[in-house]
Formats: sequence, C-alpha cells, structure tokens
Amino acid sequence: MKHIAAASAALLASTAIASADISRTDQSMRVLFEDVGPTGNYVELSFGRVMPEANTPSLPNPLRDYTLPGFAFLHRMNDQLSFAVIYDNPFGAGVGYPGFATAAPAGLPFFGGNANVETQALTVTGRYEFGNGFSVHAGLRALDSTGTIYTRVTPTLPPAFSDLNASSSEPGLGYLVGAAYEIPDIALRVALTYHSAIDVSFTGTEATVNPETGVAAVTVDTAFEVEFPESISLEFQSGIAEDTLLFGSIRHAFWDGFNVTTPGAGRYVNFTSDSTTYTIGVGRRFNENWSGSIAYTHRTSGTTPSDTALSPTTGLNSITLAGQYEQDAITVSGGVTYGMPGDQIVNSALGPLSFEDNEVVAVGLRVGFRF
Repeated sequence: MKHIAAASAALLASTAIASADISRTDQSMRVLFEDVGPTGNYVELSFGRVMPEANTPSLPNPLRDYTLPGFAFLHRMNDQLSFAVIYDNPFGAGVGYPGFATAAPAGLPFFGGNANVETQALTVTGRYEFGNGFSVHAGLRALDSTGTIYTRVTPTLPPAFSDLNASSSEPGLGYLVGAAYEIPDIALRVALTYHSAIDVSFTGTEATVNPETGVAAVTVDTAFEVEFPESISLEFQSGIAEDTLLFGSIRHAFWDGFNVTTPGAGRYVNFTSDSTTYTIGVGRRFNENWSGSIAYTHRTSGTTPSDTALSPTTGLNSITLAGQYEQDAITVSGGVTYGMPGDQIVNSALGPLSFEDNEVVAVGLRVGFRF
C-alpha cells in the first residue's frame, strides 16, 4: 500500500516555477524508501512538462514552458544499509518581457528583459536503519548552473542594458541530513530532511548594450558567487483504511537574501521572502495493479510588489490527479497538475504590471523497475 501515493509525490513539484521563487523540484528523499528487487536494486526514470502562464493586459505571457527530466537509483546492501543516487533540475527560470522601455526606477533589480537559467544536481545519499522503525540518512549534493540575463539593472545616461552570460566554473557542493520513523503494518512513515545551502562560483561575460543599436559598448569578463538556499522538508504518510493512504509534506525554503550580484552592472536578482509549501493528498488502491491519488498543494505568497520580475506571480494553489499501474517488477505512474498561481505586481519600466488570473498545467510520467 505504501506505493499508492507515488505518482502524486513525483508530480507535485512541477508547478513550483509559477510561484514566489525559482524552485523546480521538491528535492524529495522518497526513493530511499522504495522496495527493491531480488538483487537489491531499484531504478526509475521520470519526465515532466510544465506550462506556466502569467497574465497582464500590457504584455504577452512572459513565462516559458520547461521540461523536468529525472533519474534515481537505489541499492540495498543489507537489512540496515542502503544508498541512492538522484539526478534532478532543482532550480531554474525562463522569462521574456518583450517591448520593455529604456527608463527604469533607480535600484530596481531585473525590471524586465529576458532570462534563461538552468541547473542540474547529482545527489548521493546513504541510509542506516536501526531495526526499531527509526533510520537516519545523509549525503552530498553537487550543483552546477548556466544562465543568461538581458536587462536594465541600474539607471545610466544614455539608457543602457546589461547582457550577462555565465556558467558555474565548477559544481558547488552541499549536504543533506535527515531521520525517519516507520511502522510498516499501517504504512506509516515520517521523514525529516535538511538540505544545506550551496555556493556556486560563476564565470562569464557582462556587456553594457546600447538599446538603440544593440551594440555592446563595453564587454568584460566577470566572476561572482550565488548561494542557492537551504531548505527543510517533512514528508509523511499513513494508512487510514484498507487500501487507502493519507500523505503529505511541508517544505520551507530560505529564499530571503537570495541574489545575483556581479562586480560590474550590479544586482540582477533579489528575493526578500522565504516560501513554505504544504501538500495533502489521499491515495486509493483499486486492485492488485491499479491505484490513484488526488492531492492539494498550497504555497505561501511572497513579497508584493515582486522581489524580481523573474517571478511575476506569488503563491500557489494546485490540484494533482495521478494514476499508477504496477505489474511484477515494473511500476508506471502518470498524472496531471492544474494550478492557480497568486496575483503579483511587477514594477517595471512600463510602470506597475499587474499579473492576475494566472495558471499552470503540468504533466508527468515515471517508470520504475525493481531487479
């Protein structure tokens, strides 16, 4: 029964980009608790497609669609020791504001323009079970990133824009630690995990661009650091009736103070609020092969007006419907999420832009194999 909720758990993170930060996955440790096959192994591949939309009468939708590939491998060495390898794209941003003007309020970070930021992370973690329901887990996480940002970040005469192209010079390293308690007879599990912040060093080029000619007046090499935030996650589940499972999670991410600042043009991104995401859902097994689930997610709102135009919405309410088919050693999960990101105001060179009636649709598929 403990696998009923798996489809929803894999898809709930899909709507994160349409809220108050640039999270794209929930960095769940779910794979550590999967069953394994006769040789002690479990492997899964996942794929998600997310289509966010932020609406304002002044501009077309600035948010871009994106994909979420994923991979996880679990090996159980004995009744007490196991380890897992997880690949994901935990953070990212894709926005484009066409037709922005050439004057900007002083000191306003990323008031418009275009940005594309991608990350990828590899996590290696181990778990030790004490045999009385309690276990601990810990591991290392490597993160690297690439990105481009084209925007006006500081007022100049004549008006000018900055074009930043950068990639991580080497992956940043962080760690995770956690503990869990389980009662298998009732499918009860409570797991708490702390993910540390990760400092990533970037190198690249930064150019001051004449908005009338598009010519870069000055291009310089640049180097700077970005600290991706720490987070705390509580994941839980419990059987509440025969073939019925209650599950959920609470995740707090410390985004306040996150910024992208270079020695040249200045501060491109500046977040001034944390975010907390609450999830609650119910899963039901219909027969030996089929199960389904429904889950509701609420993410708290951030600062209004916007911390940065990278986030033209704030907060989120969403519903996920998921189904799962299990046959022998193979499990196939899929589902769809519909979300309503909260209203936001972005102070831009065009004046205040009010984004309302926003929405996001996400679909996902995961295939797991035990061997």
